[in-house]
Amino acid sequence: MNHVDYLSTVRFSTLPIKQQLEIKHLGPHQPDELVIIQEGNGKKRSFNPEWFYRKSWLTASISKKALFCFPCLLFEGESVWTTTGFTDLKHLSERLAKHESCASHVDNSIRLGLLGQTNVPSALDRVHGRDIEEHNRQTEENRYVLGRIISCIKLCGRCGSAGSLNPAIFKCIFETMCEGDSRLRRHYEAEPYFSGIASAAIQNELLDCMYSVYRDEVARQLLHTPFVAVMTDECTDGSCNSHMAVVLRYMVNNTVIERFWEFIEVKDKTANGLATAIMASLDPLHITNKLIAQTYDGSAGRYGSVRDIEARVKQRYPLAHFVHCYAHPLNATLQQVCSARSSDLKVFFADLATFTNFFSNSYKRMAALNEALSRRVSRRQAARLNFISKTANSVWKGREEIKECLQNIRTQEGWDKATISEAYGLAMHLQDPKFLQFSQFFSELMPEVDLLYGVLQKRKMNANGIRLAIQTFKKNVGLLRERTDLIAQDGTEGSKRMKTDAAATMQEACDAVLSQVDERFPESDHLITARLVDGALFPKFASSFPVVELEFAARLWPVVNKEKLKTELTSLYQHVELIRGTTMLSLLNSVHEHNLQDVLSETVTLLKVVITTPMTNSESDRNLSTLKKVKTFAQNATGQHRLNALAMLAIENGFIHGLLNFDSKVIEQFAHMKDRCATCLFMK
Repeated sequence: MNHVDYLSTVRFSTLPIKQQLEIKHLGPHQPDELVIIQEGNGKKRSFNPEWFYRKSWLTASISKKALFCFPCLLFEGESVWTTTGFTDLKHLSERLAKHESCASHVDNSIRLGLLGQTNVPSALDRVHGRDIEEHNRQTEENRYVLGRIISCIKLCGRCGSAGSLNPAIFKCIFETMCEGDSRLRRHYEAEPYFSGIASAAIQNELLDCMYSVYRDEVARQLLHTPFVAVMTDECTDGSCNSHMAVVLRYMVNNTVIERFWEFIEVKDKTANGLATAIMASLDPLHITNKLIAQTYDGSAGRYGSVRDIEARVKQRYPLAHFVHCYAHPLNATLQQVCSARSSDLKVFFADLATFTNFFSNSYKRMAALNEALSRRVSRRQAARLNFISKTANSVWKGREEIKECLQNIRTQEGWDKATISEAYGLAMHLQDPKFLQFSQFFSELMPEVDLLYGVLQKRKMNANGIRLAIQTFKKNVGLLRERTDLIAQDGTEGSKRMKTDAAATMQEACDAVLSQVDERFPESDHLITARLVDGALFPKFASSFPVVELEFAARLWPVVNKEKLKTELTSLYQHVELIRGTTMLSLLNSVHEHNLQDVLSETVTLLKVVITTPMTNSESDRNLSTLKKVKTFAQNATGQHRLNALAMLAIENGFIHGLLNFDSKVIEQFAHMKDRCATCLFMK
């Protein structure tokens, strides 16, 4: 289209504007295979393609073996440069300079440069201009309404429940918004496109766009952060569907950030399947050299070995060391492990959960239990039974009160049929010897787990303290294992005590618990490394440098320069005035406040590594853990298609409200979906 032979046969000004702009975009055709030879006075001259690089306006015809001027060929000029073509190579240099200086060439070049730069509406006829103006006016209205719909969805998301985006609730809220907005009301009533704003289709499309914009922003933040940790956990929704939640932890402006990434439906629940799912989720982020920690709870404990998953992930992310995250309740993890190893224990925990559901979800039933408990206060100084976090202990120690309460429910008036039926089922559990044996066993095991978890949660814990706590825990669990034969006897009060097969199951549970503890806390290397930047230890390290801890740091985190780090820490330990709090985050902020981040560059790197690692002492506020928010949200029942977007709205609502132009970016993505461009994008 930009060849000389074609342009010589058409009148450029008669071509459609779209074709003219395409020819301009292509520019002059400058063929590499051009051959122009001139002979005379015993000399032979040939055209040098170097001239094409010197004169951007120069073009040529292979068939005519001549040179032409591209702007003049389009807008008419000297005939030698537009019709016949120039072939005098002897005088080429001076003729090129002369042509560049002529008025027609300058004018044609300017016309070519301005082509397409003028205001399109003014170049079109009046009818077309009015159409564009009307289109843009309608587009502005549509985008305004979309913005209000997005605000409505974000408002629903703030409630933190998938049910809050129920079509009926959504429509009710939107129509309430219309009451104070005449522009919105007029558009809502007049435009058929928005007459079905409560439909699931439009909601899903907007949710997809919002989730996409959110993920783009998280990915952008990760480009500027030095280290990332991934935390995964198994969550079960209200429909008993199992998902694996992925949460990313990193730092932005010396602030610890935890962001929900996605829910994954894992079909292959082996160690290899879980590792593959985790890596597939992380691959789009391109954080191979940034991922420094990996942690997972129920997903690994129930379906695969922690170490097997860690090993597979580290093949792709070599710095991603496994740590036991503070946000993972140890008792829930070990309960899942036990359930996975034994069908008897799986049934036991399912039966045990019925006590929680029966009493905790009804004030009337709990009041009846407390009344039965108060009548036995003289024989047992027990407080109210806790059916939320210590069910096994509550059932075993309060079994007599529970029996009395259930009997009263079955015999007294005022109880509905469903409650009476459930009470009978629970009473049968309390007469099952194996159920009572398991209740006694876990009422002794779980307090030991809670004690260990309490040590792990202490802000001022240290590696030696953790090691001692783990040793004590393993010793006590071993002693409990030796007593399983005694526990595994009929739980009735009669004189005859018949032994059951529960002892082997209890022993297996003890072995599984000990195995998990060994896997999750093998050496706590990362905790030993964290001691290097623990401000409370600075006075001690000032007199005796922590050589062992430094070696651990060099082995775990090769991104740190060992020798320079030692030099920096040796000096830092002498300046306790830099300590402005009890956390490592406060130490990092103090370094920045004194503008020492360049002087203590390796120390800053180590601090960021330790803070990013989701272990006990790296987070100043544990109550806001994103994993805990994920657990809460996952109790909702919703389709997989909406799950990630709704979770993002519920868990990260504050974050998306703080993003600049979030609504505009969502509208742009929504406008480009399907065939909506005509009503949601402006024309120019």
